[in-house]
Amino acid sequence: MRSAVVFYSLEGNTRAAASGLAERLGADLVEVRPTKAYPTKGLAKFFHGGKDSTFGRTPQIEPVDLDPSAYDLVVLALPMWAGKAAAPMNTFIQGRDFGGTKVALVVSSASGNADSCVADIAKKLGRDVGSLAALSLTDPKRMAPDELASDLDHFAARLQSSAGGAF
Repeated sequence: MRSAVVFYSLEGNTRAAASGLAERLGADLVEVRPTKAYPTKGLAKFFHGGKDSTFGRTPQIEPVDLDPSAYDLVVLALPMWAGKAAAPMNTFIQGRDFGGTKVALVVSSASGNADSCVADIAKKLGRDVGSLAALSLTDPKRMAPDELASDLDHFAARLQSSAGGAF
């Protein structure tokens, strides 16, 4: 199964999960980078990121040469901001044809409840929420290494076992 893990990470939480999952899947690892970085400290971090995500903004990102239709599975790994997908991932999704490619999600957040974010992405992709396999992680960099490894192992096994069918 040809797979790609596409991720955006502000402070390294999502990067930790994305790189671990890509390793387990033998997937290509692709980073989404905004051309103008978001603040990483204080109120500005929450204000700018939360505002852009709440309003579905699509900030400019560096070019990403990835055609989702060239893969059997694309995993989108991203932080959840204000209950929605981090804005740079909106830009990556916008205008890309995911066609029949399976899409799965890894969502990192402080709350651990990614339901609203999964629904947000499903809507942007034009898919039913139930068609997206999702793993919700609470601050992956702060998780015990064996706990993160176990979560990624189980999710990778789930994705690999569904290679020919629905999640």
